[in-house]
Amino acid sequence: MPLTVYSIARKMELDVEQLLTQLALETGSPAPVKGEALPQVWKSHISTDLECPSCFSTGAEMVRAGRSKTDGHVVRQAYFRFSQGSDSPGHHPFCDFSGNAPAGFIPENLVQFSTPKDGVSKAVRDLVCKGIGLGVFGQWDIRAMREWFFTQKVDSRFTVTLDPRLPAWLESFQRNRAWHYSEGLEGLTLTEEVLRVPGFNFQGAASRELTRRYRAVAQALSDRRTFVIADLGRIGKLAYDYQGQPVFDPSVLRPQYERTLALAAFICSNHDPLIRSIKTYAPLASLKNPKYLMAFAALLLFISDWDLDAAVGRFAQIATSKEQVVESLGNVMGLNPFHDFSAWAGLKALQEHPQLRAFEVPSVGVKEEMEAWIAASKKTAGL
Repeated sequence: MPLTVYSIARKMELDVEQLLTQLALETGSPAPVKGEALPQVWKSHISTDLECPSCFSTGAEMVRAGRSKTDGHVVRQAYFRFSQGSDSPGHHPFCDFSGNAPAGFIPENLVQFSTPKDGVSKAVRDLVCKGIGLGVFGQWDIRAMREWFFTQKVDSRFTVTLDPRLPAWLESFQRNRAWHYSEGLEGLTLTEEVLRVPGFNFQGAASRELTRRYRAVAQALSDRRTFVIADLGRIGKLAYDYQGQPVFDPSVLRPQYERTLALAAFICSNHDPLIRSIKTYAPLASLKNPKYLMAFAALLLFISDWDLDAAVGRFAQIATSKEQVVESLGNVMGLNPFHDFSAWAGLKALQEHPQLRAFEVPSVGVKEEMEAWIAASKKTAGL
């Protein structure tokens, strides 16, 4: 359930308390105290004016904070609910808040700029506040980018069919394969005499045998389409969690992803509040929590029609301004449209590669297969 929503009439993001304050000011009526129902006219306005920050559905209901009867402390956050009913379709099926999302849940691709958790997110929050204060972009631009991404997500999808066991097997294969495999040795017969050579490298021979058996897999992993693969463990988890489900196809956004990486790396290498948080040899990769910066970089590129020079110019305008930071301007939900991009791209590449599509994951693990070959070879040699 979202903590904030976008007001169409006000062109801004609001949480429950901010909305109640706005309605009280606009109508001249005091906000209802605890236990009092909202005026019907307020309920109608909330239902028609407020949008889900992910799928832009209307039909919102306000759920106020719950407080302890003993000490008055908040025991449940205030949030907005988009229930399915006669007057509301509820969340879109592909919405990040659909299903049983709990109150206060923030999808991994959404970024709450108003709640910085470290030096990086605070530096980015300040850039966002200054950008809004200068008029470089507004909350409506952030909302427009979220809508653009949601449209991309709905229109570009594929169904996950990758065997969830394959990534872990591939990871083990990569660790144990013979990287300098020579096809000239492929026909070599390892006789009993050869196997009894003092110092014979059974481990190396097992690696060569493994690579020979799965040469098609080794070739597939060397293919440009699959050579750069993200964390295979993450790919395996995604394949397990989303098996048989339609998911967003990230490949349609690769040009935008690469420009966002370039801009984010430029910003963290050339903005003093961020420089202290990076390692110069790998500026972006060394950030512990890059999603705030990725969201900001994507926003600058979005309002610049994905032109890198124009986006850098807007960053420079914000970074060099003496504009005072007004923290309340940062009360907005940003978007990192490239969360898990490389993992999803890797999953799709593995799933669609012609040499891997029909590959059946062996029932025996890679190391066990090698150990079995070594044991059989030693037995043959009488060792």
